[in-house]
Amino acid sequence: MTGIVPGPLCSHRLGADWIDDGTLCVAKSYAPGPLGGLSLGPMSIPFKDVFDRDHVYSMAVDAGRKRAIDLQIIGNDYGRGGEIRMDNPVYLRQLIDIVSDGRRTVQGAAPGMQFYIVKGGAEGLLPEGLRDTDADRNVMHWTDTDGHVGETDFDENDLLAVFGRDGSLVGAARLRRPTFVETRIRRETAAKVFAAWDAKPVLIYRNTSSIPGWIPYLGLGVRDGFRNHGVAIDIHKVESTNGCFFIDDPTQFVAGAPGVRTFEPVLIKKVIAAKGLAEADITGKSIDLGKMNVLDVSPF
Repeated sequence: MTGIVPGPLCSHRLGADWIDDGTLCVAKSYAPGPLGGLSLGPMSIPFKDVFDRDHVYSMAVDAGRKRAIDLQIIGNDYGRGGEIRMDNPVYLRQLIDIVSDGRRTVQGAAPGMQFYIVKGGAEGLLPEGLRDTDADRNVMHWTDTDGHVGETDFDENDLLAVFGRDGSLVGAARLRRPTFVETRIRRETAAKVFAAWDAKPVLIYRNTSSIPGWIPYLGLGVRDGFRNHGVAIDIHKVESTNGCFFIDDPTQFVAGAPGVRTFEPVLIKKVIAAKGLAEADITGKSIDLGKMNVLDVSPF
């Protein structure tokens, strides 16, 4: 025969969607993968395909490093991909240990609750809508009551994990962290406040106001040195923000719905319960909870 290129005819040279000419095939078969897979009737999906489908990494710089860490944790065995979950304390402890290069570990007898924000740590655990975006910088626009169009930039791929004094997992959630809110907080200020959080005490309090339309919330705050100087950035439910972080909670009401006024994220409720309190015990007076640790998936 003539016209055949010597060597293996692989997808590296011909593309992943290549099909033999002259055959009756109308669609490609799954590419070779590790032995074993998820059985769906007569078909078996390779574990790598299942992993790639179920674990969403964005186009952010953090994503490649986080995926490499995730694969390290599961020993490059895609069949163990189900272990990469926000409710898996073993996975979260390993993530913290690797990202901190062993300098931070979840303690079994800590003086208070242990809070860990892992910058980029939610990569692989993102909602599908962020797969083809740069989750480090999600630019959103809004219009105020005067018709002014403004901009808010969110870092969407940070992870907050909370452990009890005994090292047991309290809960974890993805954070939506504003890095800029037009007319509200500058990029420099947002960055300085976040940079001051590491190793600082964490508190919780009830934020209320007599301002019309104000949405009350239970906020996690950090004693970062900025709170007494007019910059109080909390972590709370999704409603509106002048710089506060949102807790991504799929059970939350749609923003603007009446139920948002009384809703509190599951993670906030778990933190309160771990402290041995009820929601009614949280007033305008702050209650100390433990210490914040801030880590970065991509340290350079």
